[in-house]
Amino acid sequence: MTNFPYKHVHLVGIKGVAMTALAQLLGDYGVAITGSDVAADFVTQDILATLNLPVQSSFLEALPEKTECVIYTAAHQAVNNPQVQLALATGLATFSHAEALAIFFNQKQGIAVCGVGGKSTTAAMITWILERLGQQPSYAIGVGSIVGLTQTGKFSSTGKTFIAEADEYVTNPTEPDPKLRVARFSYLRPSVIVCTNILHDHPDVYPEEADTLAIFNQFFKQLTTPGTLIINSRSLAAVSAQVTQLITYGSRPNDTFQLLPQVTVTDKVATATLIYQGKSYVITLRVPGFFNLLNATATIAACVTLGFSPIDCIQAIQSFASTKRRFENKGTLHGVQYYDDYAHHPAEIAATILAAKEWEPSKRIVFAFQPHTYSRTKKLFLEFATALASADELLLLPIYASAREQSDSTISSEMLLTAIQQKKKLKTARVLPTIADLATWCQENLRSGDVFITVGAGDIYLLHNLLQ
Repeated sequence: MTNFPYKHVHLVGIKGVAMTALAQLLGDYGVAITGSDVAADFVTQDILATLNLPVQSSFLEALPEKTECVIYTAAHQAVNNPQVQLALATGLATFSHAEALAIFFNQKQGIAVCGVGGKSTTAAMITWILERLGQQPSYAIGVGSIVGLTQTGKFSSTGKTFIAEADEYVTNPTEPDPKLRVARFSYLRPSVIVCTNILHDHPDVYPEEADTLAIFNQFFKQLTTPGTLIINSRSLAAVSAQVTQLITYGSRPNDTFQLLPQVTVTDKVATATLIYQGKSYVITLRVPGFFNLLNATATIAACVTLGFSPIDCIQAIQSFASTKRRFENKGTLHGVQYYDDYAHHPAEIAATILAAKEWEPSKRIVFAFQPHTYSRTKKLFLEFATALASADELLLLPIYASAREQSDSTISSEMLLTAIQQKKKLKTARVLPTIADLATWCQENLRSGDVFITVGAGDIYLLHNLLQ
């Protein structure tokens, strides 16, 4: 039985995708939930509305009377949030989101999905297959919604498995004490790790690539015995940890699960061939991009590792229809097709641009990107310029600053646009000051048959509300 005795729990920063998933999981466990967050709308609004939870709009309010436990996110000052400090001062049980999630995850056969890009989609795909195969998994996935599933977080008392995103970011990013700056996935003890890739990200907490490699390898050592690491072979060279079983996937001939690079897209269905143990299997997906076919390959590898047949897994994944903010179809307005994607790392952006061109061939495609955090934009500046130069038409918004960092006048979207233009002269290339200005540009410049895609981890997705 899971060791979580608290019946009244308050979630600080409840509107975040990970916290909303945890709220649903705790609700399934029989916990009464309250929460607090800023007043702004989030992608989790619809789910939170269905939960009908009391949510305070200020962190300065007193904790609800029956509160026994407080769980906090890395945002909103983390452990230094006023409500968290109040909980600590009054002796209430207090956990970071990562610690609380691990309490439930570590009691089951844990499948942890880590990597820079693809975590949410791959975790959702694994969940989708196990649900379709009648396994009743528990899960916690940091997205606004998953098409076809009513929850993004769930606790199952009967299911044996728990699928979770495993994030390398830290629990208390502004805390100088290294004991409090713990990688979120450090609390997990998985039996299976799926690693979509290892790339340098979050330079505010991992200044150099070597820091990223070190924290991932430390996580790999936390596999239970016996444990399985399933990794994209493009990142295999970064693995130094010794693991019981190593499975690779990708497009290389020696990969355990080899995805052939030839992809056919017909009527918004992508088809490719998977080779496993000398046999060929046809994969079909309703979501775009070779990167999603790779995510599906990783998913199939994970489910086969659990004992399911490749054919059953492939049949189940055919009906997977995406998650919120992952190349999400936002609909058509005046003949213009709109999409929204969460990509915010150069590798993700390049993959999204390529996928869009394959998914919407022969169409005019305009991308709008909102850089996320000064530190990431500055550290990966040249990589961003290269990735964005693969677009034909591009609009930029100002850098979306994280609440955990200060403004930095040495980096800007204007500087990024200049670097992009030095690599390639785009048909359209400009910086717009606000989302409202972006909406006006769309209304004045887009025409029937065009495709428009918002990209970024900030609030650029709000554009679609303005266009309705």
